[in-house]
Amino acid sequence: MELQPIENAIVIHPHVLQRFIKHGKDYANLLALYTFYLYHAQLQKTNQPLATDEFTRKGMNWAIDRVKKTKKILKEMKLIEVVQKQKYYYIHLFFIYTKKKVGEILGKSTTSQKDSETVDLSQKKTEIKRETESKPSEQSTSPILSKWLEYCDKRGIRYGKSNITYWENKLKNRLTIDQEEAVYNAINKKWKDFYIVSIKESKYHKLLGKSAMKEKDCHTLIDISYRDNKYVYQFTNIRAITAEPPLQMFARCGYDRAEVKTAPIASVVKDTIMGIVKRF
Repeated sequence: MELQPIENAIVIHPHVLQRFIKHGKDYANLLALYTFYLYHAQLQKTNQPLATDEFTRKGMNWAIDRVKKTKKILKEMKLIEVVQKQKYYYIHLFFIYTKKKVGEILGKSTTSQKDSETVDLSQKKTEIKRETESKPSEQSTSPILSKWLEYCDKRGIRYGKSNITYWENKLKNRLTIDQEEAVYNAINKKWKDFYIVSIKESKYHKLLGKSAMKEKDCHTLIDISYRDNKYVYQFTNIRAITAEPPLQMFARCGYDRAEVKTAPIASVVKDTIMGIVKRF
């Protein structure tokens, strides 16, 4: 068994724990929720992580009333503050140990700690480093599904685990561009559910597995998405970004690798060959 050193440890001052204990039966809830916020502050590399009540409810597997009650106590204790930026709500954490101080604590576990060892991150930027290899279960949902859940939260559309599973199955094994069109169309029309066309009806799904001869040979398409008014084509060997729509691009330079002989020739190569032929 390989042992690895602790990285990005979450440290809570004993004084804070003593304050939690004074709340009796709410002690465990306060400790759990505060740790949850600290954890996501590390992941997002900020002292003001994005953590809505609905996101917290799913991540903690709590009832929404339990989340709101515990968060209210943390606010009264002056440990957190809710900050609204546009349509999103962030949790501002006033006190987090710096990376340097965490190292000192782990290296000298017998050293006494004082309140002055904590840093007010509203005045000083945190130095906590994100643990890049960690992938928490609460962030397992795809980005496009996360957008849909944020929309539902904003619109007050109630949903549970069964709804999330239902939506995940609808998006499963579908191209990103199909997912985006379905979700953003529903959001624009303010629907309570989104509709995604079947695989047979999709104008993009039939392009999966095809290759394209552009400046470089692009092998086997595995996904298409749309970003900043351009199409992003993900092949097994390269990513191509262009304003040319999928059907138009593959009609011009697409081919099936099973029939390599029919692959289109890049214009530069074609002109070179024709020039050589004309000499003779």
